[in-house]
Amino acid sequence: MKFEDIQAFITFVQLQSTSLAADQLGISQPAVTRRIQNLEQACAVQLFDRHTRPLKLTAQGREIYNKCCVIDTEMKSLKQIVAQQNQEKLSLRIGLPKSLLESGVLSILGQLKQEFPHTELEITSGWGKDLLNKMHSAELDGLIANARQASDLPKQYPLKIMGTLHIRPMVAKTLAKSGMSTWQDLQQLGWVLNNEGCGFRYFLQEKLSQQQQELNLKVEVTGTRLQLDLVQQGVGAGFFAQELVNQQPHWSELSCIDTEALNLDMLVYHAHRDSLTEQQIEIFELIMQRFQEKLSLS
Repeated sequence: MKFEDIQAFITFVQLQSTSLAADQLGISQPAVTRRIQNLEQACAVQLFDRHTRPLKLTAQGREIYNKCCVIDTEMKSLKQIVAQQNQEKLSLRIGLPKSLLESGVLSILGQLKQEFPHTELEITSGWGKDLLNKMHSAELDGLIANARQASDLPKQYPLKIMGTLHIRPMVAKTLAKSGMSTWQDLQQLGWVLNNEGCGFRYFLQEKLSQQQQELNLKVEVTGTRLQLDLVQQGVGAGFFAQELVNQQPHWSELSCIDTEALNLDMLVYHAHRDSLTEQQIEIFELIMQRFQEKLSLS
C-alpha cells in the first residue's frame, strides 16, 4: 500500500472528478485511475459502487476513506515536523558601534530571537573604522556605523541611511547653573572621553585644534555608562549623542552646552556585504528596522 495511492483516492473522492484530481496531483488521468485500482487491490475490497453515476463509495469504501484521511493528516503533520527540524539556521554577524551597545539598544535582542528563531545573531562591538575593516575582511556580514556627511559613506556596499545623531557637549546640571556655557569653559573644566578610536573624540580634537587648543583630557574611560556617571558627578564635560543619552536614567542630571563650535550631527547608516543571500538580506533589513525604531532616529 503506497501513500501516493491513498492521496489519489482521497483527492478523487473530494473532487468527484478524475481530471480535477489529476490537475491537483500533477499527474495524468489514467495515473489517477491506476492508483485507485492499486489501493483497491491492496485492501482487497471494492471502494466504489460502479453502477452509480457519479460514483459512490461502498460501505467499506467509506470506512477506508475515513482512515485514509487520518493517515493523510498525520503524514502532513510529520512532514511539517521534519521540515522544521531540517530547516537550516541562518547566521548574521552584525557590528555595532560601542556607543550604541550601551544605549539600551541590545534590550531588543530577546525580541529578535523570538521573531527570527532560525537566525543566529552574533553581535560585535567596536569603533566605526574597525567595524568597516572587519566587514572588508568578511568577518562581519553587516554593520551600523556613523558618517559625518554623505560623501563619507562607503561606496562599495549596499547601504541605507537610518537617521541623524545630534552629538553635543554636556555637563552636570549643577555646573550649567553656575554659568558654564562656552567651549572655553568646557576646556577649562576638562573632558571625560572614551579612549582613542572613538569618532566623537576625534571630531572634538579636530575642532579644538582649529581653535589652536589642545584637548584638555581629564579622564579617559572605556564605556558610555562610566563616562555618563563621571560627567553627572561633575568630574568633567562629556560629548554625547542626545538621542542616546535620552534613553539613560542620568539624562535629567545633565545639561547640553549648545555651542556651534563643537556641535556635531552625524548620519547613521547600515550596510551589508554583497555576498549575502536574499534571505539573509531580508532578515538583516528587518533587524535594522527594529534597531532604528529603538534608537528613535530622526
